[in-house]
Amino acid sequence: MSSISVLEVVRKVEEAPLEELVQISIDDVQVQMDSYLEPEVDSAALYRRWEKQQWAVADLDFSQDIVHWSHLSEGQREAIQRTMTLFFIGEQAVTDTLGPILHAAEHEDERVFLATQIADEARHTVFFARFFDEVLDVHGGLHAALAAVGPKATAGFRRIFETHLAEATDLVRREPKNKRAWVEAIVTYHLVIEGYLAIGGMRNLLRFFRQVGLMPGFTTGFTAVARDESRHIGFGVLALRRRVVEDPEVGRWVTLKVLELLEPMVLTIINPDNRLNLPDPATIPAEQRLNPLEFRDFQIASLNKRLRSVGLAERTLDDIDVTIRGYYDEFWAQYEATHGVEHPVRWYQREAAGVAG
Repeated sequence: MSSISVLEVVRKVEEAPLEELVQISIDDVQVQMDSYLEPEVDSAALYRRWEKQQWAVADLDFSQDIVHWSHLSEGQREAIQRTMTLFFIGEQAVTDTLGPILHAAEHEDERVFLATQIADEARHTVFFARFFDEVLDVHGGLHAALAAVGPKATAGFRRIFETHLAEATDLVRREPKNKRAWVEAIVTYHLVIEGYLAIGGMRNLLRFFRQVGLMPGFTTGFTAVARDESRHIGFGVLALRRRVVEDPEVGRWVTLKVLELLEPMVLTIINPDNRLNLPDPATIPAEQRLNPLEFRDFQIASLNKRLRSVGLAERTLDDIDVTIRGYYDEFWAQYEATHGVEHPVRWYQREAAGVAG
């Protein structure tokens, strides 16, 4: 894509009002997201974008979504609701835990931006609460959403949020001058939760709904969420880069924290204990397939892109790449050993081998 085309895409995404976001693809949002990796983008620039990109959950229309939801298969509804529940957990958790990171930020521009992020996360929580209530017919907020999908479906995600994020932000709360604690909290939240787990799930859901022409209300709102997350991820990268430039030792802290989180990150995505209720991929129309190999490669590439922008060395990125791919292979095999059936990824692997051959 030429530089002029990139600028046009970025401008289109940044300036679109809420009612036009249903026409904006997640691929375009990701082009905009990557533009925030440029060195000239700072916290003040991200704040100005926040001022211009306000939206209201109350303005979304879910009437068509209610009809469309009833037309999805049981397996599709189960998988989609599980993913949506993970987002619901995430938005609520970060709304509750981001305060210490704001309080301990060294620079005023960072504190100002983080205040906007907390407001964003609260709005995202309201978005999911309303969607679950009106469309999925799951009433009672997050507690009811969790009960509907069951504990096995959220085990890995809970490790990330209830152990790693909670401990990281609590340490920042107790030791606001602890620079390493603040860095590790930013890595956990902005790079891993938002920059790996969230953008991958957003991409899958929004691509699926756009390809099959379903859920316009959710697509509009979730695209607005994705645009918000672009600013958050961009902030995390520039805040970490700022500190790596000041002290190269910070790069080692970032690397060690990422390596610590790789296993629960992949466990969140694959969760070998959870038996998938999905049809044979061969029976699914091509436009409705969600290729786990392509999904994995996209997420790894996205993480590496952000870590490179933070300032990590290529050799470090290669080590992270090998390690994380090893976890995917391990958990796919563990799924098969646990359930005695082939994981759906094997069909995609055979298809890829056939194309390559």
